[in-house]
Amino acid sequence: MAPLRAENRNAAHTRANLRPPAERSVKERLGYRLWKSLEFFRRDDTKYAIKVGAGAALYAMPAFLPSTRPFYTHWRGEWGLLSYMLVCSMTIGASNTTGYARFFGTCLGAVCAIVAWISTSGNVFGLAFFGWLMAAWTAWITIVRGNGPMGRFIMLTYNLSVLYAYSLSQKEGGGSQDEGGQEPIISEIALHRVVAVFSGCIWGVIITRLIWPISARERLKDGLSLLWLRLGLVWKRDPLSCMEKSGRSVVYMTARERLELERFLSRMESLLAAARSEFELRSAFADSSYTTIIRRTRNMTNAFHAMNLELMKSDMATAGEICLLRYTANERRQLSARISHLLSVMASSMKLEYPLSDVLPSIDHARDRLLARIYRYRQDHEASQLTTDEDCALLYAYILVTGQLSQEIMEIIAEIGQLFGVLSEDVMQLA
Repeated sequence: MAPLRAENRNAAHTRANLRPPAERSVKERLGYRLWKSLEFFRRDDTKYAIKVGAGAALYAMPAFLPSTRPFYTHWRGEWGLLSYMLVCSMTIGASNTTGYARFFGTCLGAVCAIVAWISTSGNVFGLAFFGWLMAAWTAWITIVRGNGPMGRFIMLTYNLSVLYAYSLSQKEGGGSQDEGGQEPIISEIALHRVVAVFSGCIWGVIITRLIWPISARERLKDGLSLLWLRLGLVWKRDPLSCMEKSGRSVVYMTARERLELERFLSRMESLLAAARSEFELRSAFADSSYTTIIRRTRNMTNAFHAMNLELMKSDMATAGEICLLRYTANERRQLSARISHLLSVMASSMKLEYPLSDVLPSIDHARDRLLARIYRYRQDHEASQLTTDEDCALLYAYILVTGQLSQEIMEIIAEIGQLFGVLSEDVMQLA
């Protein structure tokens, strides 16, 4: 576990450099401590909770003011407040998606409620039949079309409008003549709901966009950069070098790290779905490129896991394996550095949204040198006399994994080139 300990020492050294030195002024040290203590407020979930609560308080404020309470009650402000809470999501894209489904589904549900009420004249059996038809239709939208939010919002608006009108017709309105009283005006009920829901959706989008906006596109780019840097650090551990020194097998990733990577990739996929609904004047979202990038990144993590499985097959290295690993140590080190370097370059380009250079080093050349070194080892009968064909299996598996990593990295680099272009003199003109 020497690479792990070295990595921890480097991380500790970096964190130590971030701390203010003792010779700095008291003001600077206190400022740094204050900045560290406010770290809780820089988290996305904290920002999300604060802005949703503030927006809900502002939206509900007219209900507590005597001058605006009748207007708020007449237009069903509580429905708008509920819509606001549903529309407010962590990212801008998710709010746009939910707001669209909420408003469009509400309009469809309101139209269906008006048609059902007028067709049946408020008859309970007719309304029950229309309710069955609506349930079947929205179930088809939810299950077959895979649009669950739309189906839920259509059915919710239909049920609330029809059931509220029916309760008024059954003299359960407390004597209120609002919206027709015992002879309910279904169009007015539906209009109030549509207006309330629309105002709640618009308010939710405004709060999400203006107060501490969290862009799914930016989070997706930052997440991919962080993930590639993490994979580069994992690959730099080089368990084969640890096996060469200690004779014991060490895996690339623990089960916990594997689970964390899978969760992070799932989060990237959810951010990708939200990013499709974000709109910018600068450019359209390159959905196909990011989909390919995430799929290729998942393939890389699977390659890491495949190498883990090979390393787990045996706890101790044989004498032949150790001899072969020592003979190819320099070539393996160069190949490992090449892969880690390209992962870092990819992360930097994605983070900065900057073009890649068209003269990046090739993984295949370093891999070919490793294969040539193995061939020379097999030809040297004196050096390879302790090594059998089974002892070469682990190193050949390593070469196959690096080949897959090379292919995935080159494909990702090509997609990044499609996103940001390739570095050239036209791009690097000095202003």
